[in-house]
Amino acid sequence: DSLYLKPLAIRVKENGGRVYPDGPPLTLLIDFKSSGAETYEALSRELIPYRSMLTRVEDGKVVPGAVQIIISGSRPTDLIAKQATRDVFVDGRLSDLESPANPTLVPLISDRWTSHFKWRGRGEMSAVERQKLAEIVAKCHARGERLRFWATPDIESVWRVLHEADVDLINTDNLSGLAAFLNKQ
Repeated sequence: DSLYLKPLAIRVKENGGRVYPDGPPLTLLIDFKSSGAETYEALSRELIPYRSMLTRVEDGKVVPGAVQIIISGSRPTDLIAKQATRDVFVDGRLSDLESPANPTLVPLISDRWTSHFKWRGRGEMSAVERQKLAEIVAKCHARGERLRFWATPDIESVWRVLHEADVDLINTDNLSGLAAFLNKQ
């Protein structure tokens, strides 16, 4: 509450309903490390006072807001999916691309880079892996979902490939390095 929700609420108020003036909605990924159901119940109560700034689902319809919360990690997907009104969404996996699209539940597909690609940023990425990446991006976007990989090598060559492939979110621990790279694009 004090580290994320309150500061975001202040920014949203100061910026006329946005986290950044004239900016897109902010995605806040919350990585559940413990029991998904219990953690979700606790989080749900904390979100109620902030509902007006949150992208949420009401009676099966998405209501846009300044902040979209996506639950990752130990996701209680079935519990979340059963709710007609909710303030969160679920972080999907590449395996979810084989099920019917449901961007009102799973607007983001995230997966471990090293589980799907051998290239680690040194030398050229193979044509086969580039094609695989392009197909994944196209499938996500056709379904109305965004794409993110985690555990990517945190270097410019990988950022470049992800950026050129139109991967929506680039994970990094090197914020200043990624910012400098993106500002040059």
